Amino acid sequence: MKIGLVRHFKVDIKRNRFMTAKEYNEYQYNYDRANVIKNELIVDSDWDKCYCSSMDRAIITAKTIYHGEIILTDKLVEIPSAAYLDINIKLPYHFWFFLGRLAWALNSAVQPESSNITKKRISEVVDMALKDQEKNVLIVSHAGVMYELRKILLSRGFKGKKFLKANNGSLYVYEKNI
Repeated sequence: MKIGLVRHFKVDIKRNRFMTAKEYNEYQYNYDRANVIKNELIVDSDWDKCYCSSMDRAIITAKTIYHGEIILTDKLVEIPSAAYLDINIKLPYHFWFFLGRLAWALNSAVQPESSNITKKRISEVVDMALKDQEKNVLIVSHAGVMYELRKILLSRGFKGKKFLKANNGSLYVYEKNI
């Protein structure tokens, strides 16, 4: 069995290097609504079915790269992120992102969703994909979700390339003999 992971195409949005908490939250909001820049990836022949995040950037990617059955699900939407501190000081984007992910990992109420809830919903998608063991499944999602998907697949005996942050519009294949 193979499971392929694809991160959505690159998002067409500019980001300031430094931002306040309010600007960070506005950037996150706008990122979720921005268009994508398509690339040439096409993966039709290897996959029997595709699960896809219900966010527009993932749907556009899935419909561009795969022309079979696409199952949309909210369980694959990106891990939401919000500024951890409500301050009006410009700090590096990566600082805000790191604090948000740390708060998420610690299940802080500051974040829109706890890591426990995120991991549960992502694990449910893997369970659905594994029910039909003779099928090869493509999953189109987002960087944070893909990182968690990768960890789940490796823990369930799949083998494949490790990554910290998946490249936009790239395919990562995980295989397991069943």
